Amino acid sequence: MGHNTSSKEQNMTVHEIPGVLSVEWNDEVKAMIDTWSNYTITVPQFREAILEKGIAQAKVHKGRAWIMDASKAKGAFPQDVQKLIENEVFKIFAAIGVKYFITIKSASSVTNMAIDRYTAQVGPSGLQMVELPDQNTAIQWLKEHR
Repeated sequence: MGHNTSSKEQNMTVHEIPGVLSVEWNDEVKAMIDTWSNYTITVPQFREAILEKGIAQAKVHKGRAWIMDASKAKGAFPQDVQKLIENEVFKIFAAIGVKYFITIKSASSVTNMAIDRYTAQVGPSGLQMVELPDQNTAIQWLKEHR
C-alpha cells in the first residue's frame, strides 16, 4: 500500500477484493478504513464488503468512524451502488454508532464528483463528515476527537 505509517501496522484486514478494495479495522481509534483502488464493484460485492463484513466488525467493536480512502481510486461507482450508498449505508452507519465519516479525496475529478454526490446524504443521516488529506491525518484527527 506504500504508506510508511505506524498506524497502518495496527490495521486488521476485514475483507479484500484484490484490485478494488481493502476493508480494514483500526482498533486504536475504533475506525473502519476502506481503501479503494477501483470503483468498479457490484452491489453484491459492496454489500458483502461494507454492509456485511465491515458493519459486523464496526458493530462488535463499537466503531465510531468510517474512513473512505479514495486517494488512489479510479472511476466512479456504478449507479446501483451509488443508490445503495445514498439510501442505506449512512443510515446503517448512524444506527450502529458511527459518528464520523472521513473522506480522503481522489486525484480524479470524476471520482470526486461521485463522492460529492453520495456524501450529500451524510449530514441528514446524523454523521459528521470530515475531509482529510490522508489516512495518517485521519487517524491523528480521530485521536484528537474522542
